[in-house]
Amino acid sequence: MSNRFWGWGREDDEFYRRLRKAELQLFRPSGITTGNKTFLHIHDSAWRKRDQRERVASQQQEQFKLDPEGGLSNLRYEVESRRDLSISGAPCTVISVRLQCDTDLTPWCLLT
Repeated sequence: MSNRFWGWGREDDEFYRRLRKAELQLFRPSGITTGNKTFLHIHDSAWRKRDQRERVASQQQEQFKLDPEGGLSNLRYEVESRRDLSISGAPCTVISVRLQCDTDLTPWCLLT
């Protein structure tokens, strides 16, 4: 997924456009319901103010552009911690990272 998204929304839409441009066919299984407990989404307006405010003008323009280069291959981050655990007997590692902001590419990443 693109590294241009900070805050809530649009990253999945841009990812879908990448898949379509690559002429990959998507299959969506039928009959699967996930309810409302699939992922923990924290959108508390006091804690995650970025998710509640409107996007700045430059981000509004950029959010609908295709980003063919951005993604895991050029993501900049620092590992803050690792924790090994087991979920239903399956070993897992939870890694907490701090994403690094490239203000030349996405100046809105510094908004508080």
